Amino acid sequence: MTHRARLEPVLLLFGAGICIGSIFPLGKIAVAAGIPSLVYVGATAAGAGVVLTAIARLAGHSLRPDRAILRYAAIAGLLTFAIPWTAVVTVMPHLGAGIPAIIQSLAPIATLAIVYALALEKPNVPRLVGLGIGMIGTLVILFARNGGGGAHAPFYWYLAALITPVVLAAGNVYRTTHWPKGKHPLPLAAWTLAAAALGIAVTLSLFIVTGAMPGFAAALANGWHLIAMQCVATGVGYGLFFRLQQVGGPVYVSQMSYVNTAVGVGFGVMLFAESLSLWIWLALALIVIGVLLVNRVGDAVRS
Repeated sequence: MTHRARLEPVLLLFGAGICIGSIFPLGKIAVAAGIPSLVYVGATAAGAGVVLTAIARLAGHSLRPDRAILRYAAIAGLLTFAIPWTAVVTVMPHLGAGIPAIIQSLAPIATLAIVYALALEKPNVPRLVGLGIGMIGTLVILFARNGGGGAHAPFYWYLAALITPVVLAAGNVYRTTHWPKGKHPLPLAAWTLAAAALGIAVTLSLFIVTGAMPGFAAALANGWHLIAMQCVATGVGYGLFFRLQQVGGPVYVSQMSYVNTAVGVGFGVMLFAESLSLWIWLALALIVIGVLLVNRVGDAVRS
């Protein structure tokens, strides 16, 4: 493997992680400004899909879908964006930006567990040890239940935060095992986000018709600049992310959650003065140790 081939996944990993991880600080600000989480995520998916469509067209790629692409996009849209990021922006007002970001870092561990369960990779003892260490770190977070804006939040909000890593893990595996043959990442990413936006729009329409979401239009108008920034960052991020999926596979691409974690925790501390307890930092250290062990062994296997 050439140096350039080895460097590409690393650059894609950090580029995608930073862009997509911006949803932690921007999403928290938007929800605090009165934009419902479902509206924010849906508008982001739609806008990011438009950004990706423009990028794909400028790059000369056809966006004409076939049945395989539409089926892939419908399922990947739910697993990759709609469900996990709706969960993220929903729990942030209760847990802060830092803790959901840390809990999201379970996604690589959950991905590897699914890969083993489906026999896509042979189990390896050091990697299993890494899984266990990462799980211990997450349990510390769940039972410490303190730090930042999430101090003393009810336990069920921590359980709700677990939706994100579990669904992201399922999406990591699905996108690799069901990738339409010969399809370029950019059109696939655009259709996936379009499908996510459509699914969220259907749910939103039910809330609007029943009057369960009054006044959201005014909040949306006031927070349009946040949504615009999020759309650009997410569109670029998912373009990089789908390319990373293509060249790296499910376990490698799942490491993006760790970059997201760093972004979420960093912005939580810098922008929102979230003071994470010693237990939370211990949990983060355990998760990092688990990741390093899992991926060090993975690099040896790929070599």
